Amino acid sequence: MFSMIRSEKVSARTYSWLEDSLANAANNAAIEGADASMATLSPATERTNNTQILTKAFQVSNTADAVATYGRAKETALKMVA
Repeated sequence: MFSMIRSEKVSARTYSWLEDSLANAANNAAIEGADASMATLSPATERTNNTQILTKAFQVSNTADAVATYGRAKETALKMVA
């Protein structure tokens, strides 16, 4: 699920967006010359959320960074993304 969530840049602690819904599928075929029927549309809903600052501290020794490891250049690089 997390791979489907995209990140969004925001410029305030509280941010908002509009959420809209699609109309249900319907049989709306008409013959030529038929009068149009007006549909009732629903307004978009405003949603809000708050930002959160996340931190993660770690420590890697200089020796662990200097030792050759398989599959990565430095231990620090692995800990930054893990």
